[in-house]
Amino acid sequence: MDHHYTLFIDEAGDDKVERLKPSVLDGNSEWLCLGGYLIRAEAEPDLDRRRDEILRSIGGQPGGVLHYQKLHPKNRVKAAQTLATKTYAARGFVVCSCKRTMVNHHNARAAAATSNQRDYLYNWVVRLLLERVTAYVANHAQRHGMKKPVLRIVMASRRGHHFGQFKAYVQQLINQATAGTTYLSTRQISAEVLRYNLIELAHAPTQAGLQLADVLVSAFFQSIEQASAHHADKVAMHLRPLMAERRTASGRQTRRDGEGVTFFPDRRAVHLLTADQTKFFEHFGYDMGWLKSRKAQKNQQYFTQSQRMWSREA
Repeated sequence: MDHHYTLFIDEAGDDKVERLKPSVLDGNSEWLCLGGYLIRAEAEPDLDRRRDEILRSIGGQPGGVLHYQKLHPKNRVKAAQTLATKTYAARGFVVCSCKRTMVNHHNARAAAATSNQRDYLYNWVVRLLLERVTAYVANHAQRHGMKKPVLRIVMASRRGHHFGQFKAYVQQLINQATAGTTYLSTRQISAEVLRYNLIELAHAPTQAGLQLADVLVSAFFQSIEQASAHHADKVAMHLRPLMAERRTASGRQTRRDGEGVTFFPDRRAVHLLTADQTKFFEHFGYDMGWLKSRKAQKNQQYFTQSQRMWSREA
């Protein structure tokens, strides 16, 4: 096998940054969420079984297609609970991008990198996801004595997205990380685990791994998108055991905020959240009181990387 880990990536929400819900009833989503379902490569043959087990738990037929949006509300909860069970060796990642911070934004440098002017937001959020996943893979492999780990990436096909340009963008990030020239480099991709030829595109109905990633990312989207049906169900809270953690500096505790669950850009968007959304992200470890504090807000002028993407000066 030419890889040691596999990441399945899917999205929820759109990448348009005008006429946003809920202010505009027939507008575009207020969030763009990118989710990843990470497994060891040897678990790939088990993905169909995992998908089928979820389908059985909700009265579906094994071998069918698992699509979160088509599930009855109570079955969405069952699907999330089953996906998060410890018998499924996996880690989940999600980046939730608050698009209200993007209204009237323009980034000439990012937009010039693609012929589709909306691709740069999608590509950027995928970058944030890959920064976290590749770091996790590198650290996990080191802890388990694995030398030179390799990550395979399978992305759900997306209408209008230029996949070839996306792969070129990732290759550019790999080159920059290797050379130490990453632009806006608070974090960067762990380039050593990526291979250009192992970034693939697939249709979700044909890949059980992508269907599991759909459950993950759609549950998060539904939980924070105010205009989403059954928004109050907060299905993603059942996924907490699945979401990746990092150890704190003391090594005594682990945290999911900014690792398995990334709310972005946190210090800029924290004042835009409803009480309901605030409570949701606090469930995954975010300290909203600190993010709103004078000290945290004062440091906005030093934002780099992701926060600079939301700045008119970037």
